[in-house]
Amino acid sequence: MVDYSKWDKLDISDDEEERKPQVHKFDKAHSVTLGQKAGEISAAPQGETEVKDEDMEDGDDDEPFETEDDFAEAGQDRREDVLQCRALAERALRDGNPAEGVRLFEKAMRLGGCPGLEDSLQAARYQLAGSQSSIEKKQTPLEDYKTVNGGVVDGRYSWSQTREEVEIFVFVPDGTKAKDVRAEVTETNLKVSVGASTLLAGEWEFKVSPEEDLDWELKDCEGHRAVRLLVRKAVMPGGLSVTVWWSKVLKGEPEIDVKKIQAREGDLQKREKFAKAWGDAHEMFRESLKNRQPIPIDVSGGNEQADEDM
Repeated sequence: MVDYSKWDKLDISDDEEERKPQVHKFDKAHSVTLGQKAGEISAAPQGETEVKDEDMEDGDDDEPFETEDDFAEAGQDRREDVLQCRALAERALRDGNPAEGVRLFEKAMRLGGCPGLEDSLQAARYQLAGSQSSIEKKQTPLEDYKTVNGGVVDGRYSWSQTREEVEIFVFVPDGTKAKDVRAEVTETNLKVSVGASTLLAGEWEFKVSPEEDLDWELKDCEGHRAVRLLVRKAVMPGGLSVTVWWSKVLKGEPEIDVKKIQAREGDLQKREKFAKAWGDAHEMFRESLKNRQPIPIDVSGGNEQADEDM
């Protein structure tokens, strides 16, 4: 027979609060860790780890350091110092400091070097040369840039020309977007603006042949942000094959000396040669007329026969 008396002292209360699960909401991805202790749960943003003091103390021993001396004595083993300098040099390159990286790589070479160190040094030197070239290009005054058959005007724009086309770079503020640029070209006028500011506007020195789809783009020119325009010179009336060299882009703007254009000098030489050849041909023709002997033609017999028939 079963004895149920042991359940008589069981305390059961209807007033006991119902236990509900605890819910936590995270704004971004978290890593949840179940602790070694019972019931211990910790959460941290994904990618972040909790660093203990003991770990930080241990990590200090692994921090690379730079030795004070630069050279290794004969028979001295400096491999550890070489690796330390190499680690510091690689860190400098990652931080965007190629000059410091080159210095540390060179020091590691003087301490004895290691396999692959020379290649790393050469790569660091290339990186340093590229960064210095970029800085020098950015600092070069606009007036020092050479343009072909054109020039730089007041730091506002530069231009060049060929026999058929004119190319213009209108300088705009850094950070300008293509959507902010408005370029208008007609047969007689030009207007370039960024937002509400007009950067260049006026009347062409000579007419151009505008295209339906204007050829322009936003690009970096000589270390400056610029709008590049390319227009074709209008053909001379009557279809004459004559090259017109522009002395300026717009009327009222500074001029260049077209007499110094090398291509123009070539055109003049060709015209002079053609004029000389044409003159020589005319002179030869006139001389041939002078030296030609007249040929007599007897027409008297023909007239007598005509009189007899009458």
